[in-house]
Order: sequence, then C-alpha cells, then structure tokens
Amino acid sequence: MKQNKGFSLVELIIVIAIMAILTGIIAPQLIKYTEKTNVSADTQLCDTIHDAIIIAMSDPDVVTDETSQKMLFESGGIMDPAAGGCRLDHYGAGSAWVNCEFAKDVEETTGMSLFAMGSDHSQYLRSKGAKDNGIICVVPNSEGTDCAVYIAWSDREAKGNVENYTGSYDGIESSKVIYVK
Repeated sequence: MKQNKGFSLVELIIVIAIMAILTGIIAPQLIKYTEKTNVSADTQLCDTIHDAIIIAMSDPDVVTDETSQKMLFESGGIMDPAAGGCRLDHYGAGSAWVNCEFAKDVEETTGMSLFAMGSDHSQYLRSKGAKDNGIICVVPNSEGTDCAVYIAWSDREAKGNVENYTGSYDGIESSKVIYVK
C-alpha cells in the first residue's frame, strides 16, 4: 500500500509566515507605484487639455467667433497674462463663454465638460490629492501665446505633499503640482 505524504502543520505555518512577511514588504512599494501611475495619468490628462486648447485656438471657427476671442484674450480671459491664470470651472453654466466655439472645441476634443461653473473635475482625476480636491487650471505665458495646464491641489511627486499652486507660468516648474507646459 502506498503512503500519501502531505505537508505537516509546521511546514504550512512557516510558508504562510513567509508569505505574510513578503506581502508586508511588497504592499507599500506597490501602493507607491500605483500612486505614481495615477500621477502619470493626471499628467496625461493635463497634456490632452493643453493640446486641445492650443488646437482650438487655431481653429478657424474659434478665430472668427467673437465670444471665443473674448474668452481667450480679453481682460480675464484664459490667455490673458495679466489675469495670472484661471480655473476652468469658473464660467457660469449656460453663459456665452461656456457655449462659445472655443469651449465646444476643447470639450469635443477632450470628451470632458471642463468649463461650466461647478464642473466636477475630480471625476477625471486619478491621483490621491488631485482626486480629493483637484481643480484643473490654466496659466498663460507672459506673451499670451502658450499656457500651462495644471491641477491645483495636487502632488506630482506622489509623496502626499499636496500643494495649491496660484503662481505664474514661469514658477510652475518649482511647484509640486501636476502640470504640463
């Protein structure tokens, strides 16, 4: 008769203990890499919005639309260097600015509703700090020809040091927020 040999209880406990130790070592690293991946996704989102803004600015429908030009370049506009930047969700829902060709073009390109007042940007964000409080903002360069898209209340280093940036186009690189120029 054949004898079936199995594992003893002590051997099973040792294996389970080793697995628990390995899990304890690996889990924090996995969480850190997951957050870095989420920051990368948020950076890609900023890049998509930046590209959509630049492309929309050169669209013939936007160039000929008076309301779009006001939204972009007049006092307080998205590309007005004197304004020092703006939140994308500060335009009144149903206002002419939200319904202008520029806003329609950006929202069509990105597939996101970004401009209406009270838009919930957190639904588009993935990193921890940004998902909790993040707001997508734009700050133009000093010539009003390009912009940086950033997420206020974010942490591009994924270290839990969430920052709300309200500075200039040139100072954004030294901040901790997720951004794209």
